[in-house]
Amino acid sequence: MSDVEAMDRARLTRLLLVIAIVYVAGFYFIGSAVKPGYSQLSNFVSEYNATGTPWATPLTYAGFLATSVLLSAFLVSATPLARVSGISRLGFWLLWSVPASYAFAVIAPCDAGCPVEGSLSQDLHNGLAIILYLGVGVSIALVSFASGFTPFKLRRAFMLLTGIAFPVVFALMVQPDLAPWRGLLQRLLDVALAMSLVLFSQTLVVRVRQPARVWADNSFKLNCFRSMRRA
Repeated sequence: MSDVEAMDRARLTRLLLVIAIVYVAGFYFIGSAVKPGYSQLSNFVSEYNATGTPWATPLTYAGFLATSVLLSAFLVSATPLARVSGISRLGFWLLWSVPASYAFAVIAPCDAGCPVEGSLSQDLHNGLAIILYLGVGVSIALVSFASGFTPFKLRRAFMLLTGIAFPVVFALMVQPDLAPWRGLLQRLLDVALAMSLVLFSQTLVVRVRQPARVWADNSFKLNCFRSMRRA
């Protein structure tokens, strides 16, 4: 891949991420506006398309499916540019848990109220939620160990803490005593995830090499310096 192609792809990758984040924010606000009785503070995101509830079908495809497609496009574009290796490469591949977390709401929507026990779809929904939330947390934590974060200790610390927070906050969300705030807890995780993806995009999406003419200029200056020293 040439420098120009890499630069264009890096720009496309970041643009796709921005579009995905803005789209998700719009989806959440529009969904809560059209969904009768929906509260951002107490309702899970997956309750947007709960089985048998108003607007479930439009929010399934225009919301969850579209979001999954946008996030998948971002990861596909980022794949050849991401500066990851070893354990951070595993973390990068586990980032596919993010679009999968939206796709599973299309495949297995929850029942109204998103109960702990319910229909077969609800049971499958709960099982996938546990796996994917854990996957997202592990992925963010492992990506933070990429060597590109070495000069950026605060970025690394934020991503590592976000990764740790995912399973912890997930466990809190399902506690009956915190039911009035489970929506807020989930939104806080969403914000932390979005910030982590931005940090990943800005830090680990490879920057283009210096153009050939710059290397030539530097080489010319170095040769001149050496000639002056000999003289």
